[in-house]
Amino acid sequence: MSEENQPHGRAAQISIAVLPFTNLSNDPEEEYFSDGVTEEIINVLSRVPGLQVAGRTSSFVFKNQNTDLQAISTQLHADHILEGSLATSGEQLVITARLVRPDGSEIWSERYDRDLEDIFDVQEEIAQAILGAVKIELLGEEPAAAFKRYTSNKEAYQHYLRARFYHNKFGSSEEYHKAIGYFQAALASDPSYAIAYSGIASCYLNMWFYRHIPAAKALPLMEAATRQALALDASIAESYLALARMQMLYEWDFKSAAASFRTALELNWNTADLHGQYALFLALTDRPGEAQQEAALSLTLEPFSLINNFYAAYVYWVSARFDLAVAQGRKLVSLDPAFWGGYLITGLNLITLKDYPAAQEALETALEMNYNGITLSACGVLFGLSGETESARDILTQMDSLARTSVVSNYDMGIVNGSIGETEAAVAYFESAIANHEPPMLFFRYIVRDWLSGALNDERYQALAGRIAQ
Repeated sequence: MSEENQPHGRAAQISIAVLPFTNLSNDPEEEYFSDGVTEEIINVLSRVPGLQVAGRTSSFVFKNQNTDLQAISTQLHADHILEGSLATSGEQLVITARLVRPDGSEIWSERYDRDLEDIFDVQEEIAQAILGAVKIELLGEEPAAAFKRYTSNKEAYQHYLRARFYHNKFGSSEEYHKAIGYFQAALASDPSYAIAYSGIASCYLNMWFYRHIPAAKALPLMEAATRQALALDASIAESYLALARMQMLYEWDFKSAAASFRTALELNWNTADLHGQYALFLALTDRPGEAQQEAALSLTLEPFSLINNFYAAYVYWVSARFDLAVAQGRKLVSLDPAFWGGYLITGLNLITLKDYPAAQEALETALEMNYNGITLSACGVLFGLSGETESARDILTQMDSLARTSVVSNYDMGIVNGSIGETEAAVAYFESAIANHEPPMLFFRYIVRDWLSGALNDERYQALAGRIAQ
């Protein structure tokens, strides 16, 4: 990796996981407060150079779980664990925090008794106190100010937490719409809440990428949310991540995307989603070794993240590590058996490995869970390449019918036609896909490499791939 692309703090050796603070209050509504305190501590610590912090998604897997600390340490790649509890009674707040090693031996502990006058002042005070203790105990230095408050509105913050929950499910259109609704509710409470706009932009990009809504609807909303996030606050890594993804996946402007990724990494190198998307960028720009390193780092920070595990499989596929891509797909299935993407990525790579029976089992499961252009076209390719031409033609008929009410991309139609040797139709669809900047075409040279070679090879496919070269 060149010096200018080297993310700040990459040489971190000290690692820590912050477990969800236990809510000891009688009021279940205080759960969001205890979660919020935990998240703010994660946010503060993640900005400390030299400290690798497990991401929120993965840390929260262990919420309300009586899991052995050594097992947690192993799964979260953390040499130190911060745990604690929170209790409120009227306007009084008691927080206890404890920094321990995986064997349970205590490094530091403290109790904080406070008047609950301003939830955010209390969160900041506690987070900074814990930051100071962690830096002194683990790094041997006094802390500099590292706290960034995205909002001072409690209601907006609670809406944001709910929005992130649905966003991180990485699932259905309904879940993305729920996430957008909560992000919008957060903005209704605090119109200056820039990071909520970043979340909206991410939702619309994912909904477009995965055929949930048409490009004509998604892209203007994605672009507007991205620009608004940056206009409100140009110092948030997530906003530059949203911009980089738009530049990479829609605008196909890899020079600008590189600059946006660099800015995001300078702002917060500990963001797992950022490393996952940067890994995809590196893979698409012919740096497979660096891409795999970035994917591995994203999974070190967030081993339980569906999003990052899914894109790691993309990186392995682009790098022609089909065995690793299949293993990654199966890991996704074990993480969440209800997530269609794990079956899809497994099946697509099994096609390349010519294990057609196992591919069919995986892809038909994905299709049952998510009947759309992505899963239909995957099944069509399977049938076409395995010689079941009539079944592939039936898939084309189904996609024609589905296109009347849902999104079926030109790429989806093109790849199934290509798999059965209908080259004229395939090329016409692929031409339209390029004209519309459909994201699968960014991967077209690898699709030609794996699926349209041999008897299906046509010089026009290679010419199309050359037009999309990064």
